[in-house]
Amino acid sequence: MEMQEVDPIELRPSTERGPVNRLLGNRQLWKNTIYSIAFLTYLCSFLFFGLAVADVRENGAGMPALLDLIVAIYFLTQVIFLFVLSGVVERRRLPQRIDFPDRRTKN
Repeated sequence: MEMQEVDPIELRPSTERGPVNRLLGNRQLWKNTIYSIAFLTYLCSFLFFGLAVADVRENGAGMPALLDLIVAIYFLTQVIFLFVLSGVVERRRLPQRIDFPDRRTKN
């Protein structure tokens, strides 16, 4: 009986990832994108607050001024949401220590 050579079994999958997977896994890129969108949204909220103030000065408090204020508040809420989202993206990267209670001692 002859022994045949056996190919080695790969225990871990290869770490080569495609460019799309590497791009999607880049947390710093995601964080910078979220911050850029938050900055543009913040600028939009100032724009709509300015439009509301200009409309109130020109025509008094009317429906367009109210709509501009609602849109500005929406944009500010979106900025808050984006900063919370960036915190979630960053938090997943932090190493968290797992502590197990010492069960050898009797209470």
